[in-house]
Amino acid sequence: LRAKSGILRTREFLMKDLYSFHTTQEDLNKYYEKLTKVYSDIFKKCGIGKVTYQTLASGGSFSKYSDEFQAITDSGEDVIYICKKCGIAINKEIKPENNKCPKCQSVEFEEKKAIEVGNIFKLGTKFSLPFDLKFTDRDGQDKPVLMGCYGIGLGRLMGAIVEANHDEKGIIWPKPVAPFLAHLIFIESHSIGSGKIKKAAEKIYNDLKKEKIEVLYDDRQEKSAGEKFAEADLIGIPFRIVISEKTLKTNSAELKKRTKGSANLVKIKQLYKFLI
Repeated sequence: LRAKSGILRTREFLMKDLYSFHTTQEDLNKYYEKLTKVYSDIFKKCGIGKVTYQTLASGGSFSKYSDEFQAITDSGEDVIYICKKCGIAINKEIKPENNKCPKCQSVEFEEKKAIEVGNIFKLGTKFSLPFDLKFTDRDGQDKPVLMGCYGIGLGRLMGAIVEANHDEKGIIWPKPVAPFLAHLIFIESHSIGSGKIKKAAEKIYNDLKKEKIEVLYDDRQEKSAGEKFAEADLIGIPFRIVISEKTLKTNSAELKKRTKGSANLVKIKQLYKFLI
């Protein structure tokens, strides 16, 4: 694949796939609704819940219709229409010719660009019939299995998360999906040397690891404090911890949330409490 739009379309395509198998249409419908809620919850935890819409769409070659999960962003390649009255979303490819909402009959829509981060299909017997996939019911009759298909494009999801969670400085990873919880930085001191400060930073790093806190430790000595801070904002880990000569005078660390503009001094022994 051609890499495009930063991390929105990567060279490798990684998909989370799930298939379900059912004996009745009622059972398929119940499971489909259950997975719809599960997917909505996943996208909320990923930090894109407020901009992600369950969207009516074509089923392509798999089924007549499907449900897509579309995240609103100006860099999106899909176009969806959101009903201003009832909030239902419809992919442009199946928008009714009469321009009426299929749910409330309103004709007022808002056009938005979006990224498809997930989709779900009721496959029915699309694959079970050609593969002769059957089950025997209670009456001894052989019947085709009904199937459902549920997928999330992980590369696209990551791109959508970044599109929805960033500022002019860089990424702002939501805690549930952040690659690390804390970004640890130490600042060298010309008066006492880097040895003492680095040793304190390494102890914090090891102590947090023991508490199962994932930490990105910037131990580079050739980089200035300003460069380290700028790169920390660019990477976007939820918390930044800074150890310096000034903070060690009070056995403290400077703790800053990526979403905040200012930092606070926190006693080193209390860091764990503030991170969780």
